[in-house]
Amino acid sequence: MGRIVMPPLSGFLAVPAGVPARARIPERATRTRHGDIELVRWGLEPVAAGPVLALSRLRWDAAGPVADGDLAAGAAAPGALAARMLPPFAILTGDGDGVTVAADAAGFRQLYHGDAAPVISTSALLAGWTTQAGLDRRAVAVQSQLGWQLGQRTMFDGISKLTPGATARLDAAGVAVAAPDDVPPRALSADEGVGLAAAALTATMERLLDEHPDVILQLSGGWDSRILLSAVPPSRRRGLRAMTLGTPDDGDVRIARVLAERCGLDHEVRPSVDASRLSPEQAWRRVRRAALQVDAHTDALALAALALAEEQFDQGARISGVGGEVGRGFYYSSRVRDRPYDRDDARRLAMWRMFPNHAVEPGMLVADFARWAQDVAVDEVYAALRRGGDEWFRATDRLYLRNRVQRWAGTNDTAVGDDRLVVNPMLSAAFLAAVEGVPPAEKAHARFFGRLQMRLDADLGTVPLEGRPAPVVHVAPSALGAARRARTVAGKGARKVIQRVRGGNRPAEGTDVLSELVVRHWRSHDALVAASLREVVDPVWMDRVLSGALAPRPSSVALATALIVVADHAVLD
Repeated sequence: MGRIVMPPLSGFLAVPAGVPARARIPERATRTRHGDIELVRWGLEPVAAGPVLALSRLRWDAAGPVADGDLAAGAAAPGALAARMLPPFAILTGDGDGVTVAADAAGFRQLYHGDAAPVISTSALLAGWTTQAGLDRRAVAVQSQLGWQLGQRTMFDGISKLTPGATARLDAAGVAVAAPDDVPPRALSADEGVGLAAAALTATMERLLDEHPDVILQLSGGWDSRILLSAVPPSRRRGLRAMTLGTPDDGDVRIARVLAERCGLDHEVRPSVDASRLSPEQAWRRVRRAALQVDAHTDALALAALALAEEQFDQGARISGVGGEVGRGFYYSSRVRDRPYDRDDARRLAMWRMFPNHAVEPGMLVADFARWAQDVAVDEVYAALRRGGDEWFRATDRLYLRNRVQRWAGTNDTAVGDDRLVVNPMLSAAFLAAVEGVPPAEKAHARFFGRLQMRLDADLGTVPLEGRPAPVVHVAPSALGAARRARTVAGKGARKVIQRVRGGNRPAEGTDVLSELVVRHWRSHDALVAASLREVVDPVWMDRVLSGALAPRPSSVALATALIVVADHAVLD
């Protein structure tokens, strides 16, 4: 077991004293005893004795940066402290009897615990390996269709991700988790919501520029980064650093350049890096590292491709637009009015909006498991919706926030947390309260976001979005605006139909080349790869891949990578 590679991030593992970690813990790790519990930490410096550990580089509340002394004082009530902090954030405290951790209100900073097994960690892989947990087949089913996890599942049976806003304590009695009550947001009118959201974003952006004048805005041709740019006072925009990934011909880059020129930004554009310069072994090492970073819960190929591109940019403080989709009714369709829903609604949403981009190819999974997996994945989507309430559109908003944001964006954000400080103003409690409090009918067709854009900066609201009309079109119903929106929706719908008919999906930028290289590396370790995948992967499909008769989709290679890493065959050198 000593060959297992340590997840390449700062972190901790808390287990009963004497329990082996079953992985290579860094030699410089610090070990402390807390009653019957041993805490092992690496890459983390305490903010106070105890220890008190802040598990994120971002340490902000609504008023701005929080000093170490204030964190130490607040750690006496870790749940209350974490709840008021801007995600990602988590806190750990150790005392004479055990260890307690608390997660931010969005659950953005990933933490894991045993359901019955006595373990808490920053790594689901470490928690699973240490407790010798088995594979969670329902989690594999979900990831085979969706590409990421729902709710609090991990790839290990009996290991869960800590619920947003919850605390977990490990002591001689085992693990005890306390989750906050899910309080419905206060109902707001559209005017109230726009005003509160604009104020929240403007305040956060001003404080961010005060604290980090060299911060970099991740600018695209989309809407979220434009809203954040619009929240910067015009007097502070000239010279603001911005970055865009792409080539001059990309629609994203063209729109971003227009915005940068209007605002006088210091705009840096870099293309995606061609992974073909890597050897198969180098590609696998990068993808394997990415899989360890995301605990095998999201697409390691996509993260590895992004890491290649990021090598061209400074790794300081960043402004990210995660969370804006909740204000646009990301999963809305048809006429928006309050209504109930059932599993058939969940199935349509899953099959048309959620699964097509990330599902593995037909034939990869053992036939019985494949049939079961799709039904299970739909069941899990339905269960996630039900946790969001009985009204359909509000439930889809909660589905996005509590699942896509928490388990996809949060996992990827946590994975790069040691490399750069990422600030997500749209995850502040004030902004989320504003967008969740507005009725779905006001968010439909991006009307709420259009009004927010025009409140923050009407001039930037006249610039078209990449592949969509300008934000101003969404503000008030009109025949012209409706026609433009209809063309956009129809285009997206047609692409989804073609995608489903062809049975294909859209790989993330750069993952096709990485996928090919990884498979070439696997072919020199075919027996070990096959042993890792035999539980759910069809052996005929695997034989064809390893023999060179079949070039698999990147989504299939991503799931296979996750299964290999979970099976602890992390080294295929």
